[in-house]
Parts: sequence; structure tokens; C-alpha cells
Amino acid sequence: MAGGRRRLRPEDRRALILTAGATEFAAAGYDRATMRAVATAAGITTPVLYDHFPSKAELYAALVTREADDLISRWERVGEEVAAAGGSTEDVFRRTIDEIYRWIETNPTGWRMVFLDSPSDPPVAEAHRQRQERATEVLAAQFGRVAELRLSVALERDRANRFLADAAKWTVNAVAAWWWANRDVSRAQLVELTADLLWRGLAEVTADE
Repeated sequence: MAGGRRRLRPEDRRALILTAGATEFAAAGYDRATMRAVATAAGITTPVLYDHFPSKAELYAALVTREADDLISRWERVGEEVAAAGGSTEDVFRRTIDEIYRWIETNPTGWRMVFLDSPSDPPVAEAHRQRQERATEVLAAQFGRVAELRLSVALERDRANRFLADAAKWTVNAVAAWWWANRDVSRAQLVELTADLLWRGLAEVTADE
């Protein structure tokens, strides 16, 4: 309408709410953040906010999903590109780890939501569970590209892929949480520390020459 306020499409308003929610949660933390503050930051009324997200937990869960999906998509793409270019398993490992830490370094809000804050509200817990499962699946697919796995215990290949994926994923999660309190450690140093924890064993297991 001429001279009037342009009406946002639902998807645009949702994106605006998510941006405002991320800002509020980053500033106040999950427990102290309020839906009223999110609505104010988004320039909408609280009832309109509740039309999109019935609870604070569901808003936070949507943000966890958005941030985790962005991270997973980035390192999945990097791993595929390095492998397609003929990179070794170690190249894939190091570039993938570096991409994860690069994302963390430039996205403290996502860092906190994905790796540090785990509210027990059911929608949030379920969002975390689903994203962790997706991360395992993507990592397992990457291990599946390795021609041979030399484990000390005979495991069916799909199970072996998921074992290595879960072990690598939870190690990286722990390192990411540690980094929050040790930010004087550079990203490059953190890649090397992660390699100390993971690659020495994986180099033998993946039979990478």
C-alpha cells in the first residue's frame, strides 16, 4: 500500500524473529531471555511472535537447528571438495576440522548454542539430538569413502563408520567447548591439538599413506 508499511512475507518475518532471537539469547542467555524482549527487537508484538513460535524453547530449538545445519553443511562441502580434488584422508581431516573451527571463530552465538548451552526443555533437547545424529551421518559417509579401515576389532563396515564418526564428533565437541574458555589458543593451534587427539590413531585405522 502506498505510504503504508510493507507487509512482510511469513518467511521474512520468521527470519527477522530468528535474528532478533539470536541477539537476545546471546546477550541474556537462555534462562534470562524473554519472548517480550525478542518481540521488541524484531519490531513486532508478542502475540505475533507466539504465532510463529509457541514458546521460547521452540524458538531456541529453531535457532539451534539453523546454526548446526549451517555448520554441518559447510564442513561437509569442504570435505567433499577436498576428496574430489584428490586430497588424502589427512587432507580431508585437517581441512574439515579447520572449517569447523573457522565457523566457530566467526560465530560466537552459534558456538554457544551448538557446543555449550544445552537447555533441557524437550524441544531444545530434541533439536540437539537431531543435529548430532545428522553430524554422525555426514561423518560416517566421509569415513565410508576410505577404502579400508584397520580396526583391532572386527565390525561390520557401516557400524565401524558410525563408531569412528561418533568418536571424532564428540572429541571435536569437547575441544570446541574447551576453546570457549581458552581463546588465546589460535585456530591453527587448535587444529594441531585436535590432530594430536584424533589423527595419530586415524592415520593407522584408515591405512592412509
